[in-house]
Amino acid sequence: MADPARLAAVRVLLAVLPAGGDGQSLRDALPPALTGLKDSERGLAQDLAYGVCRHYRRLHHWLNSHLDKPLKSSARSVELAMLCGIHELWFSQRPAHAVVNAWPGVMRDLKAPWASGLANALLRQAADADVEAVLAAQKPAVRYSLPGWLWARLREAWPEQCHEVAAALLDPPPFTVRLSPEAPADGPQQWQQAGFEAHQGDLAPSAWTLSPARAAAAVPGFSEGWVSIQDEAAQLPVDALLEKPLPGAARVLDACAAPGGKTGQLLERQPDMRLLALDASTQRLQRVADNLSRLGRQAALKTGDATQPQAWFDGEPFDAVLLDAPCSATGIIRRQPDVRWHRQADDIPALCGLQADMLDALWPLIAPGGVLVYATCSILPEENSEQIAAFLARHADARDDTPALADAAGGPGCQLLPGTGDYDGFYFCRLQKIGDNDPVQP
Repeated sequence: MADPARLAAVRVLLAVLPAGGDGQSLRDALPPALTGLKDSERGLAQDLAYGVCRHYRRLHHWLNSHLDKPLKSSARSVELAMLCGIHELWFSQRPAHAVVNAWPGVMRDLKAPWASGLANALLRQAADADVEAVLAAQKPAVRYSLPGWLWARLREAWPEQCHEVAAALLDPPPFTVRLSPEAPADGPQQWQQAGFEAHQGDLAPSAWTLSPARAAAAVPGFSEGWVSIQDEAAQLPVDALLEKPLPGAARVLDACAAPGGKTGQLLERQPDMRLLALDASTQRLQRVADNLSRLGRQAALKTGDATQPQAWFDGEPFDAVLLDAPCSATGIIRRQPDVRWHRQADDIPALCGLQADMLDALWPLIAPGGVLVYATCSILPEENSEQIAAFLARHADARDDTPALADAAGGPGCQLLPGTGDYDGFYFCRLQKIGDNDPVQP
């Protein structure tokens, strides 16, 4: 009898982690694979797909060490099915005997009956393994399930925190929401009545972490537009931009706006601003429109390249710019675990170049006395503090005006690391454009 959930997980992983590399993202591969499954089956398939991506290197290392010889690339589906089974045994609460008995049948469904006996034997060994001892004996990059280049970067950038950061990247992400200032005062009580435990964030006053994690639509207030799903650290750039209220009807640019989380947050905080949401992708800009529709907010939307403002800028300066720049996404690996295997070391210089081009292109569009908040979901200094230090060296009319946070690591700007608090790795920096009457500070 076919096992639709486990088969779906293997097919998703074949698309995300093909033998030759360059796979799809989990976000793209999962939805079509889950179509037609029951709710319980969808949960299992999603858990396996995310879990194998999260723990891939440690699972793969154990599997290869227990094979007489590596599986051929043509048997990639068998290999991924094995990894799913090991993941179930080590990181789920499902009964071991049920897991061991399930995967030989999946091998037959994958038209690999030759692997049924192998699966049975290896999964029995995995079920008997002392998982803590197995993982503790692995080298750090394997134990933390990181590509070698990324572990080396973390160790170089954060020598004192690298183990804590890498371990945190293996954890499931927190389920954090942003509560609108216009939400009913009893919002947190409604969450508790719906079965959530809720606690308010330490850094962003509108952030609440809920447990257990559920679909967004299950959170009271989501359909009414009072609640949005947004990590606490990701809420801080808008808090920094609006720490000092902008003048009435201020002109604001949300560059690289999709999917629109910060666009909605800006309008929640200051509804009278004149906001332009810009993104290079028309398709992704539709997600901004959908998000604003749910929130009952409006902004001008425009497709455009932030490095080429001559194609879309109308000449009226902005009072404030939010640049949530394209980055390595190394700070949100626990939320998007496939990023571990899709991002490569040689991607970083190109990303840094793009970030610098965006900063330099947008800075002249800001009125004297205005601000630019630069943000990434990266934990690599070359995309963050080093990027901003280089920008400040190029622009004498810019100064770092970032609010101080106790949890921040490094500078200029504010770097938050996963594992420090109940939030993702994130960076932001508030840059003020020095006006004619402003004193120049060293």
